[in-house]
Amino acid sequence: MGVRFVKIKSLFLNNQEYLLYAFIFLLPLQTRWMAKLGELNGGYWEYGTISLYGTDILILGLLLLWFGWKFFGGQMFPQYCGIKFQMSNQTPMSNDQRNTQYIWLTVGLLELFIFISVFFAPDKKLALYGYGRFLLGVGLFFLLTQVELNKIKLYWSIVAAGVIQSCLAIQQFLTQTVISNKWLGMAAQKAQDLGVSVVEAGDERWLRAYGSLPHPNILGGFLAIILLVNIILYFNLRQEKKYQIGLLLSLTFFAINFIGLLLTFSRTAWLGFAAGFIVILLNCSIVSRSKEVLFNISKFIFIIVAIGSLFFYFFRGPILGRLNVNSRLENKSIAERANYNKEARQIIRKHWLFGTGIKNYGLAVYNEIDNSQPAYAYQPVHNVFLLVWAEIGIAGLICFFVFLFFCFLALWRRRSFENLALLISLAVMMCFDHWFWSLAAGGMMMWFVISLSLKDFEIV
Repeated sequence: MGVRFVKIKSLFLNNQEYLLYAFIFLLPLQTRWMAKLGELNGGYWEYGTISLYGTDILILGLLLLWFGWKFFGGQMFPQYCGIKFQMSNQTPMSNDQRNTQYIWLTVGLLELFIFISVFFAPDKKLALYGYGRFLLGVGLFFLLTQVELNKIKLYWSIVAAGVIQSCLAIQQFLTQTVISNKWLGMAAQKAQDLGVSVVEAGDERWLRAYGSLPHPNILGGFLAIILLVNIILYFNLRQEKKYQIGLLLSLTFFAINFIGLLLTFSRTAWLGFAAGFIVILLNCSIVSRSKEVLFNISKFIFIIVAIGSLFFYFFRGPILGRLNVNSRLENKSIAERANYNKEARQIIRKHWLFGTGIKNYGLAVYNEIDNSQPAYAYQPVHNVFLLVWAEIGIAGLICFFVFLFFCFLALWRRRSFENLALLISLAVMMCFDHWFWSLAAGGMMMWFVISLSLKDFEIV
């Protein structure tokens, strides 16, 4: 009986690990069932749509398996479950353990304030959906920080997902078309269509790459993080001589993913990657000071400069068009962002204490500021922190800040500067866009990045 149970345990743990790798690889896919379409002023409104994603089902299944094993298996056969109980509370906690407790405490408080915000929401069903999405993100955070994973396999699954997205990005940019595919959650997009994300260069319209994601900025943010993970993977592979082929493959994948990042024309993603890369560069040049480390990081600098130079040479027009704030589209973008900030200030003044309710920001703008715009105009403010304040109130914002602070503190105390680069990149991008909080894909990516940066691989 005992031997059989140990075999079942081994099978469960192995499947749980590889299912998590599969989830990470499939994270960019947007296959979903739309349970309720969002609508404002007779038009489709994405931020009011209630959907069940394929990845949601996978996360729920993994959580049920994990808790089912721990509680059901642990109660019946505790000697086989590897659960250790601390019999005395006299042993002082380390700073890392204390930080972990604070992190989970702030997550719990954040969950409480989101739940409270539901009662102040004009659309309570939509708010409950937003609350459920938050719980799914926390579930992913829990799984990735609790389940024992092999860091090399984890990094490869992330980088491979990026390569798939980058290949899609290259195909889309070359054909100037996004092909519709319901199984991948991709809607058809063409450069000549109105409402599609493009870059203008003179009379030309250049389609920005979407990958399988809802917007080029989301693909760009995803690839910015993946590029940093790619560098971390390379330095981990350097420690094992048997991974020589993996080193070459890692550099090749970095080049492909960097091309994908450039094709999104996402300035926020470019800035986020630059911030994270500078942290890694400073760590290599100031903290490590090893000639071998500096030589290895120089390979990535060479790839960035070489591909960046070629990209600028062949696509100077759209690049300058994207960077020129006086162009028509960029002027429009800046004006829209300024208007979103103005709307956010108005909403925060009215709802500063408890917020409008999670996922209800756009409805508050519609009901309280302007109800005459087309549906696509009701977008969240392009700043995660302002959006958090507007939706769940000042206490929720403070909890969110404290949560991020303890995450930064944990990495600083561990001197885990390469993981700190991931968190800094995320924080920079959150200052200039909203999708990490407002969209399902962004929320999962936010929790994934935070859990990846905090993941302690010493036990693997």
